[in-house]
Amino acid sequence: MKRNKPLLIVTFSIAIFTISIVVGYLLIDNQLNSKEQVNKGKLPNNEVKDDIEILQEEDRITPNTFIEKRIHYKECDHTVTSLNIADNEIINMDKKEYEDYLKSNYPNLQLTSYSDNKIVLFGERNHLCKDHFIIGEEDSCLSIFKIDDDGERVLYKTFDDYPLSLFTQIDQENLREGIIVDSEDELSDVLENFIS
Repeated sequence: MKRNKPLLIVTFSIAIFTISIVVGYLLIDNQLNSKEQVNKGKLPNNEVKDDIEILQEEDRITPNTFIEKRIHYKECDHTVTSLNIADNEIINMDKKEYEDYLKSNYPNLQLTSYSDNKIVLFGERNHLCKDHFIIGEEDSCLSIFKIDDDGERVLYKTFDDYPLSLFTQIDQENLREGIIVDSEDELSDVLENFIS
């Protein structure tokens, strides 16, 4: 009898374990089937009641929605992408409300993709992006300009020790027109040619 006790305990444990898995499976399956019936607008007895309206939840902007802006700059053919979290002003807007908001506040941006996780906007500008520098002249001296959000030149630095009169006629003309460079490395290389 003592030898059969461990075997009896193991057999009893396996039986209880098997029964609990089967009962758990049946309960979960029953819950899933009843949720499917409710989601389809059907009651458990497959009747549709006229006074129950099943509303599909719309995608709305949440505090966790990402706003991705893609701006294509035609003059340099660069596309600059920025990614931000939705601000409080647009939280809880649905797609139609957000489209109206864009039309009144940002008419130069188009909505290309909308979900509650991520919104993608696209726009085009007819000027250079902010990644460029322009080597030119200010007050008849060699100067560097940056590009602002509106594509306008903004004075960054003037080299008072290098008046335009030090340069050849062709260099003076090029500096008056402005020499566009694409990066800080290129800026250093071009400036080195003028200053050395």
